[in-house]
Amino acid sequence: MRKTGLLLMGVLCMVLLAGCSKRQETVSKTDPYVIGVVTKSRDSEYWMSVCSGMEKAADEEGVSVLIVSPDTETDVRLQKKMIQDLLDKKVDALAVSPIDSYSNADYIKEAQDMGIPVFSYDTQIADASVPYIGIDNEKAGRDLAEYMAGQLRGKGKVGIISGDLKQTAHASRIKGFEDYIEKNTDIQVSFVESGYSNLQMSEREISRLMNDNPDISGIFATSAVTALGIMEYMKGSPVTIVTVDAQEDAIEAVKNGGIAALASQSGYAIGEETIRYIVNDKNGNVQEDQTILPVEIITHENVEDYEKLKETLS
Repeated sequence: MRKTGLLLMGVLCMVLLAGCSKRQETVSKTDPYVIGVVTKSRDSEYWMSVCSGMEKAADEEGVSVLIVSPDTETDVRLQKKMIQDLLDKKVDALAVSPIDSYSNADYIKEAQDMGIPVFSYDTQIADASVPYIGIDNEKAGRDLAEYMAGQLRGKGKVGIISGDLKQTAHASRIKGFEDYIEKNTDIQVSFVESGYSNLQMSEREISRLMNDNPDISGIFATSAVTALGIMEYMKGSPVTIVTVDAQEDAIEAVKNGGIAALASQSGYAIGEETIRYIVNDKNGNVQEDQTILPVEIITHENVEDYEKLKETLS
């Protein structure tokens, strides 16, 4: 695997949050090399930072990005329509973060028949072989489980609240977490609730889970947006919360003790590296099939160092 950037590369996600602003409606013959990009949504700090990283890299590389986004991470049908629209516009390359990792082979074949290379980022495509740019999600789950086990001294009960398991990113985070817990601790995973991809749980749902599992000592949420909602409900509770995504409000929650640990997936770095990978491919450079970005586990003990490094890079 190609090694990319510094160990703390995740801090770059706070540098630019301008959002998916460089959008075009058509691809003309006068355009430079055009990369069509489909995100999962456009309603969170994480996805704004992905877009910002892509736009910066595109400016530096002399290419153009055409970014489209469904309103939510649950609208598979709209995402597929957006992908088809980009193919109809005959973009030069296509980058997709799939809402459903197992429903992509049809448009990938069409793209390949048209001579349009396809790349996945943030979340791997499972039903076709295409390059992937992002973190090792299974490792992120293992690292958070290791931290959780240390906090709980290897005992107790925990729960998992996950995004849609049709997305390999969330499924891999759960696998890594559960594997570590099973092999290295006496901790019991009491429940796995899925379907919350960058969505907050309602107070009613959280209340139901806590009433059904009053002896829970820890919660692993596979996205920070979900974790922040749980944190608000659990204020004053001794439950240890760990999660993924280095967005600013989640970093603040680590500083304040609401979230115990955060795996620092940087949307900005993923966006930037995706465009650079595609440009390298365009130029015929030999690359590994995957570019795996580093993940730092941010805790109350090291969050100030993390923020200082962020300041030096901004």
